[in-house]
Amino acid sequence: MIHVNCEHCGATLFEEARFCSHCGRPVALRAEAPLAERLAAAMGSDYAVLGELGRGGFAVVFSVRDHRLNRYLAVKVMRPELFTAPVARERFRREAELVAQLDHPNVLSVTFSGEAAGISYFAMPRVHGETLQRLLGREQALAIATAARVFKGLADGLAYAHERNVVHRDVKPANILVDKGGDPLLLDFGVAKGLSKDGSTLSFTGAVIGTPEYMSPEQASGSREIDRRSDIYSLGVVGFEMLTGTLPFTGGSVMDIAQKKNSSVAPNVRRFREEIPAAFAESIARCLERDPACRWETADQASRAV
Repeated sequence: MIHVNCEHCGATLFEEARFCSHCGRPVALRAEAPLAERLAAAMGSDYAVLGELGRGGFAVVFSVRDHRLNRYLAVKVMRPELFTAPVARERFRREAELVAQLDHPNVLSVTFSGEAAGISYFAMPRVHGETLQRLLGREQALAIATAARVFKGLADGLAYAHERNVVHRDVKPANILVDKGGDPLLLDFGVAKGLSKDGSTLSFTGAVIGTPEYMSPEQASGSREIDRRSDIYSLGVVGFEMLTGTLPFTGGSVMDIAQKKNSSVAPNVRRFREEIPAAFAESIARCLERDPACRWETADQASRAV
């Protein structure tokens, strides 16, 4: 709990106090503390907030040292302005809950979560590496062996998540961390969806959620029927980009991209690089089938085919 002092009599008060319990005078509203300070207050003295690792529209990630266990963590904090929005808080809580179920070498796990000082956060292991997005920005197309290693690792991580009825729904290079050994870790399950035991979605609003260039045709069209095969399509887009340095479909809007995906066949990666093994090219091509029924049934099938 964070405390403040009454500016009139100096009495120690809880942060949320609006009147001093000692002198009865109104407590002046103080300026919002920086997010790093609020995280430090929420986590307590056993942890040290070292600095910011990155930020997005929904959350900020900090580097944190755990003094008790002598380890480093990446702590994801929901932006404070979203804290009072029930839908945003539920989405953040659900992300932590879903990922906490997953224990796989290719999925970045959640170690613990918390809510205090007006913020919600959860902690993950700090992994040294870079996002696939940054790697592709520097290298353009990757070496075939490197792309195959990342593709197979992602497929294995997705297969594990799918077996536990979790669909990621936003598989893209920005949500893939490549560690120093060249192995991928899938992260940011912020728009992930739980499935019922028969594989159908538990609930879905029909809103288009995800990143258009990497979405499956059915996801980009706002379909309610989103299952693991949508992630398999996105896996194919990532594989395509790793091997060619470009995307199979682009456009000026979500609907433009969705129309192309629903009306055109994705080009074969060997048109860009003839040296790509036929089996790898076929695995990606099957991931990118327009009809979900024609794709790989499971992600590990795509992995084994490479």
